[in-house]
This record gives sequence, structure tokens and C-alpha cells, in this order.
Amino acid sequence: MEFRILGPLEVCWEGREISLGGAKQRAVLAVLLLHRNEVVSTDRLIDELWSDRPPATAPKVVQVYVSQLRKALRGRHARDEADSILVTRAPGYLLRIEPGELDADRFEQLVDEGRRALAAGSPRLAAHTLLEGLALWRGPAFADFAHESFAQNEI
Repeated sequence: MEFRILGPLEVCWEGREISLGGAKQRAVLAVLLLHRNEVVSTDRLIDELWSDRPPATAPKVVQVYVSQLRKALRGRHARDEADSILVTRAPGYLLRIEPGELDADRFEQLVDEGRRALAAGSPRLAAHTLLEGLALWRGPAFADFAHESFAQNEI
């Protein structure tokens, strides 16, 4: 699975982009990506999605969004929730991201490699590595969440 946040939010599986649903559902995924491999409480998701004005049904709506995302992210290998990328963990949800699956992490790794290559006296390798990192950018980070408070620090 490939998660892309260096530009508009995208998820790809086996080279194909996965449909992530509407704006709020995509925002749930964005928040979970910002806190990858950590449990994010339902209350926090509600606060990030609706700030001071959550609907009375917000907990149920978040549950539906997560269920739909879980289906979209299931991939061919997941047989049940134990194998899923997006799992329920009290008091909320956990998005399991493996090393190298998030473009921002790959970018940082490539920048570090490029700096090490330059320091080691290999400017061509450094340039190649840094250009590979720059190629991951498809626009501003979290471009589709530029006005969402939850994304501001990361942007």
C-alpha cells in the first residue's frame, strides 16, 4: 500500500489509486496518517472533523467513515480485521503503516541519504537521490486539507 500526502491525499494499491470517499471520510484518513501507528480516539477524530459543532450522530458517523475506509484499504491480503491496516483499538482507531509506505517518510529518508552521499564526497549520487525525493512531491503537502486546522502543523 502506498500513502501519498505530498500533494493531494492519495492511496495506491498495486499501482492503482483507491477511491477514498468524500471529504470528511478522507479527512479521517488524513488525521490517522498524521498519527500513524498510534491509537487516535474517536473523540479526537470528532474534534478534528467538526471542531465546536459536531452533529449529535458524530460517533456513529465516524464509525461509518472508518468502516468504509477499512473496506477501501483492505487490500487483497487481509482476511479479517487482524490483518487489516485500519483496526479498532480502544478508545478509537489505529492505522498501521509500514516503513516506506508513506511518501513523506520516503522523502525524509532520501534527503538523509542524499546528505550522507554529499558528505561522503559523492555529489552525483547525492543529486540523484535528492531528485528522487523531490519527484515524490505532487504539490503542497496535504493540498486538499490546506484550510483544515488538523493539518496546519504538518503542512
